[in-house]
Formats: sequence, C-alpha cells, structure tokens
Amino acid sequence: LEIVRLDTEVEAARIGESRGVFAPVFSTQLGRSGAATPSTNLLFGERGVNVHDWFSSTGVRQRLPWGSGTWSISWDSSRTTTNSPITSFDPTLQSGFQLAFSQPLLRDRTIDAARHQYTIAKRNLETSDLRFREAVVQTTAAVKQAYWTLKATRANIAVQERSLELAEELARENKVKVDAGQIPPLDLVQAQAEVAQRREGLIRANTIAEDAEDALRRLIVEPSDVAFWGLRLEAVDEPPALVTFPDVDAAVSKALVDRYDLTRAGHELENAQATVKFLDNQRLPDVRLETSYSGNGLGGTQFLRSGGFPGLVTGTRSRGFGNALGQVFTNDYPTWSFGLTVSYPLGRSFEDASFVRADVERRQAAQKIASLRVQAAESVRRAGRQVRSTAERVEAARATAMLAEERLQSEQRRFGVGLSTTFL
Repeated sequence: LEIVRLDTEVEAARIGESRGVFAPVFSTQLGRSGAATPSTNLLFGERGVNVHDWFSSTGVRQRLPWGSGTWSISWDSSRTTTNSPITSFDPTLQSGFQLAFSQPLLRDRTIDAARHQYTIAKRNLETSDLRFREAVVQTTAAVKQAYWTLKATRANIAVQERSLELAEELARENKVKVDAGQIPPLDLVQAQAEVAQRREGLIRANTIAEDAEDALRRLIVEPSDVAFWGLRLEAVDEPPALVTFPDVDAAVSKALVDRYDLTRAGHELENAQATVKFLDNQRLPDVRLETSYSGNGLGGTQFLRSGGFPGLVTGTRSRGFGNALGQVFTNDYPTWSFGLTVSYPLGRSFEDASFVRADVERRQAAQKIASLRVQAAESVRRAGRQVRSTAERVEAARATAMLAEERLQSEQRRFGVGLSTTFL
C-alpha cells in the first residue's frame, strides 16, 4: 500500500511538471565583446578599426495555457566604443524593447503537446488513486483469506492432535491385550504404525500452520519492528454463519459499475481518445500569426561635423542614456511586423502514421473494456457459486463429522467386546 501511495505522489508531481511548461521564463544576459578589423578603406588609413561593446539583455517569455499562444517581452541595451573616423557617436549608447506574440491558427490551437500531456497527467493521477483503492480492496481480501487460512490450519492441528490421541489410546489398549494373550502381536504393530502415521500428520499440520502465520504476519505487521518474526498471532474470531446467499445478478450489476479495474480501463480509453484528438490536430497545416513591435533609442557622445564627407569634427554633444530611453518610449524609431507563416509536409507525414497507430490503440482499449466486463461478470458469478457450494459443503461436512463420530463410538464398543479388529 505504501508503494502504491507513493505512485500517487509521483503522478501528482508529474502534473506539476506538465504545468511547468506554462510558467513564465525570465532570462538575462550581460557581456562584453571586442573586434579588431584590418583597414580596407582609404578613410581609415593603415590603422584598423577596433570596436568594443558592453551589452545586456533581459526578458520574459511565456506559453499560454489556452490557445497555445506565446508572448515575450525583452529589454536590450549596449555601450559601444570605436576608433572609426566615420562614426557619429563615441561612445554609442543604444536601448530598446520588444514585444512579440505568436498564435497558431490551425495546428496546436485547440490542443498541443503541452496541454495534451497535462490532460494525460491529470487523468493518470485519478487512475493512480483508483489503483490505490484497488490495492486496499485486494490487501483487505488477502488479509481476510490469510486469517481464515491460519484459522483453518490451527483447527487442523487440533484435529491431528485428537487423531494422534485416539491412535495412542488404541495402541495402549492393544499392548494390554497382547500382554494378556487376547490378540495377536500383529494388531499391536498395526496400532503403532498408525501412531507413527498420525504423528507425521501432526508435524505436517504444524509446519503448514507456521507458514500460514508467516503469511498473515507479513500482511499486517510492520516489518521494521524488531519483534516482527517473533510475534505470535492468535486467530480469535469464529467464521460467521451464512444466513442468506448473495444475489449474483445484483452483484454482477454492481461490479460492472463500481469495479476499479473497469474504471481504470475507462481512463485508459479516455487517454487514447485524447491522443487520437491530438494527433489528428497535428495533421493540420501549421499556420501561425506572428506579430512584434519594438522601440529603439540612441545616445552617447555625438560628433558635430562640418564640411564634406566625412567632415571635420568641430565639437561634441552629449546625449545621455535618458535620451535613449525617451526615444524608446516616444516612438521615435519604431519597428513592427505582422504576418502569417505556413508550413505543411508534402506526402505522408509522421503525424499521419502516428494518428493511424493511435486510432488502433483507441479501438484496442475499447475492446479491452468489453473483455474486462465479461471477465468481471464471469468472476462474480463463479464467486457466487463458490459461496453457495461451500456453504452446502460445510453442512455436508458437519453431518459427515457427526456420523463419523457415531461410527467411531460404535466401533470402539464392538472392539471392546471382541467383535471388531484393530484395522477397523
């Protein structure tokens, strides 16, 4: 039961894993880069161009739990220095932010891999809970069966002990009669052989009872207890009398509704149907709406030039990082995009083959439920017949025991007056 309960906790953790794909993801990056380029331009002379950057990027992105859309927002900034004679800023401060959204219109819109896994995980948790309840029922039945098995083996010990006592009593009587010359010595040998046989039966009965006690002990005693194997179990309850026989038809109807294995099979069918729905959706063209907007700003130390290209630097003007931020949010340098992307496999795709396989598995799960219903009905009907036949056997055995006791007493009286033999 502890093992099955831990399975339930595992399935609950898998739900958390499935939901984790919808959690917002924060990312950030900070770095520095440098590049030295040899001169290939008359303006640069023989010296090369050196560029050094400090850059950072911070953003958040998230997959939505509905519609399978994805949004992201990011903020980028950088500081660049260079020795290029044609640059207008040195250092250059750049800043910008970007909003983007992607929405599938056909494939993945109603169901995608993440939502499919989340649905399966939730249903598997319910299945795990059913499996635990089923384990409780099975364990309870096993404990009851082990208890009554122990009760029966202990009763068999009492029977074997009584049988040995009768055989020993007969051996004593025969020894007295042999010593008196009333019966031949062969009768004493037969009685002693019977004593040995009954003693062997008692040894076997004790061994079987110890095995039955261990079986019950394993089911009900905490194994970490140091006195686990030394604990003595006494079966004190007596079997109840069967007043009425069970209604087999009603029991079959109840089993077809309440049996946990049938409910679990139903969950497997629902999972198979969800997989068929998902793979059928995956056969659609991948059509996505892509949209984005970004704002940019520029700042730093600007060179003021005069004359022709590239001009002479006549002064500088400082534009701080605040100016760059202002340009970002005043829509000075907007960049936007809006469009559709379409992709579709040519010919028979992997999704088509997967859909065919999943549909076969769905039909197989449906057939499994039909088979389980027949098996459940058959097992309940068989159990009902066993209850009835066992109750009738109990009554027959009770009557047989009474007749055997009367026959023993009669035979003992006949033996006492010399009308019967040791063998009889």
